[in-house]
Amino acid sequence: MKKTLSILLALVLCLALFSASAENAPVTVSVWHTWGAGVGLDALNAAVEQFNQTIGQEKGIVVDINYTASRSSGNTQTMEKLMGAIATGDVPDIALLDNFQVASWAAQNALMPLDEAMAKAGFTLDEMYAWAQEGSVYKGKTYSIPYNGDVRILAVNMDLFEKAGLTEADIPRTIADIEAVAEKLTIEDNVGGFEQVGFIPWAGAGRPIYTWGWAFGGDFYDAEKNEVTVNRPEIIEAVQWEHDFAAKFGLTKFVEFANGAMAGSGATDPFISGKVAMIVYRNDQIATIGTYAPDMHYVTTVIPTKDPEHVTTWAGGWGWTLPRGAKNVDAAMEFLKYISSEEAQMTIFSTEGYSSLAVLPSVSEAVFKDREDFKSVLEVLPVAKIRPSIPVGQMLWDNLGTVLDNVLYEKDTPENQLNQLYKDINDELSMY
Repeated sequence: MKKTLSILLALVLCLALFSASAENAPVTVSVWHTWGAGVGLDALNAAVEQFNQTIGQEKGIVVDINYTASRSSGNTQTMEKLMGAIATGDVPDIALLDNFQVASWAAQNALMPLDEAMAKAGFTLDEMYAWAQEGSVYKGKTYSIPYNGDVRILAVNMDLFEKAGLTEADIPRTIADIEAVAEKLTIEDNVGGFEQVGFIPWAGAGRPIYTWGWAFGGDFYDAEKNEVTVNRPEIIEAVQWEHDFAAKFGLTKFVEFANGAMAGSGATDPFISGKVAMIVYRNDQIATIGTYAPDMHYVTTVIPTKDPEHVTTWAGGWGWTLPRGAKNVDAAMEFLKYISSEEAQMTIFSTEGYSSLAVLPSVSEAVFKDREDFKSVLEVLPVAKIRPSIPVGQMLWDNLGTVLDNVLYEKDTPENQLNQLYKDINDELSMY
């Protein structure tokens, strides 16, 4: 009897200890991200370590980050593995997605709306740039927490300017300016081609029709009507301008030169190699100029627009989402509250360098204020636009690329194509 009682007491004690241990065990928040290596991963690791050693210890939360490969699609990336995980219910607590894709995922009921969870955790997106907030919302609900961003500006090779007798006073501010300056910077070779051109409107980050559609004063989406407005007169005019710009230099031979030049990267990038005197770049591309062309004298400025009083650019970026079926919502939101804070953003973007931008103005200004070539970046960040946060965003992106190619090869007019795209894209959007 005594032996039996002793065994029973020992079992009870073990169960009690096990239960207490289970209650005190930290909650593990699993995070899927797409940073395979480099400064992006270093920055994320630094922020996660800070969280785990401070707030995580205090609240019994451990964040575990895992690389999950992304699949490129046009100018965006998405986690192919994530949709399969959602279908089986075996999902991470947090997944990092290209914010451009968030509306598509939300429309498929693959993501959790975050407004209630954010309110419970005690934070908002109010201090972030407007473009970051806008890209996180679909049908009035928040589906992602912005993580970072990028914008587009004009880079100008001043060495080539000086050879052509141009100065900083000649840096283009308007569409008319860039046409005039480009002519002075374009040099033909002896075999019917070009040694150098002043500008290619669709090179670099100028490729999407978004860049020039906004520069001409157009817009691509009417939120009140839930209508893609891709055939607005300003956008038609912008696409026609790209064609006409090339036509001034022989159209076909100019397009062929552009195709060859744009195939280069790194040291053979058309701007870095001196084949193109001016180019629209993202901030991360600007940051690499010093690596491949350390002696180049260059400056950056805002993208030329039709109206000199109109300053514009567009932004991309990534956001944190909670897949449908995420189990540790409260703990996940504690981490997202932290990673959205000024403290964490300073750690991330001080570590990362210049390849992406903070979504908090105070952090971007603090990190980038001492780089002369980022002054224009800071100037345009507050006014940046984003691609429409709609579930047919990828379809719109792909078709805009096709429109531009067809116009450059004179297969059809901008007006015909954009009117057809207006009909097709809005037919698709109406299904949502």
